[in-house]
Amino acid sequence: MNLADVLTGLKEKGLKLTPQRQQILRVLLRAGGPLTAKEIGDALHRRFPNVGFGTVYRTLETLKEIGVLHEIIFPDGGKRFELSREHRHHLICLGCGRAVSFPCCPAECLGQITKLNPNFKIQEHSFTVFGYCGDCRKT
Repeated sequence: MNLADVLTGLKEKGLKLTPQRQQILRVLLRAGGPLTAKEIGDALHRRFPNVGFGTVYRTLETLKEIGVLHEIIFPDGGKRFELSREHRHHLICLGCGRAVSFPCCPAECLGQITKLNPNFKIQEHSFTVFGYCGDCRKT
């Protein structure tokens, strides 16, 4: 996925391609993992210092609503965001908050859910593993 593909998708959905939206998408495309709204806003402010965090939050909500963005909710209620490239799951460090994405699904678990609940049609799922990264375990 590249910026041109995402921008084309936004244009097809009738959204304006403001410079701020484009920069938020660039930040998300360059990210190695999910980012907080503050991290996204801080990166945006380097190029657009006068843009408020309200714009960041509204843009993230809009991108989430149209399916361009995926939201990860932490146990403390904090949220992180990443582009919806392919289906991913996450390892999240409870010490430093770093999140690492991985593309495999717990297929055995999903198969059991379907087997035990044949009338339930799964629309979406997420799998998040919480623990401590190597750096945090050392301290």
